[in-house]
Amino acid sequence: MHSQLAIAYVDSPLGELGLAAGEHGLITISMGKGLEQVLPALLKRRRDNGRGRHKPAELLEQACSEVAEYMMSAREKFDTPLDLSTGTEFQRAVWRRLQRVRFGKATTYADLADEIGHPDSARAVGNAVGSNPLPILIPCHRVLAANGRLGGFSGGLARKRKLLAIEGIEYR
Repeated sequence: MHSQLAIAYVDSPLGELGLAAGEHGLITISMGKGLEQVLPALLKRRRDNGRGRHKPAELLEQACSEVAEYMMSAREKFDTPLDLSTGTEFQRAVWRRLQRVRFGKATTYADLADEIGHPDSARAVGNAVGSNPLPILIPCHRVLAANGRLGGFSGGLARKRKLLAIEGIEYR
């Protein structure tokens, strides 16, 4: 359980975003669903590694600032520390690889599977991408279907289109 937890709601071009941070990093960004729907399950799955070194309120301030800059096309990379402890080892491997997909570039589920050393696991990779608790900062919107089409997005396709437009990523 978190010793400290901070929560913020931010208006954005994607609608209201809910952010939660603990001492180990930013835990989640929710779009479309309120934090009250997603946070309890995440906190239950979280592996607590003792006291963290961050002040949750300061992390939230940093994350909100970075997301606002990104929305204005003034930021391509995020520096906010992330708490990925809610994921399985496989999910964390997918999420860490997703963080290396560069701004303005897209990838596919099959390419991600290859890159993490599980070439026959595109469907499992898709599930891990879909369970990403930190959209935008872990750029799951940059993943397209093999045919270059949008595919899915936990925040909805309208939001995915907006995020891709911010980065100038073309799709079919």
